[in-house]
Amino acid sequence: MEFIPTNDCFRHLLLLLRIHKDIELVLDIFEKQGVKNVTRSKVKSWSTKTGNQSPAYRPMPRKALDAFIDGLYSEKLIDLE
Repeated sequence: MEFIPTNDCFRHLLLLLRIHKDIELVLDIFEKQGVKNVTRSKVKSWSTKTGNQSPAYRPMPRKALDAFIDGLYSEKLIDLE
């Protein structure tokens, strides 16, 4: 069984929802979910594709991804139905 890395999942969500350029919205979602210390640079590093040999890459913690997805539901950017 293969799994998608958290960074790749986060990147796909940003692109699919077309919010990859609205960093303030992304930061707001994290803040409303209680995820502290998320900055523009963390969003950039977390949305860097896994395996990319960029010095900007940092692995995204699973808890941060889960909080972001919960925030998307809260903001009604994705629907449960």
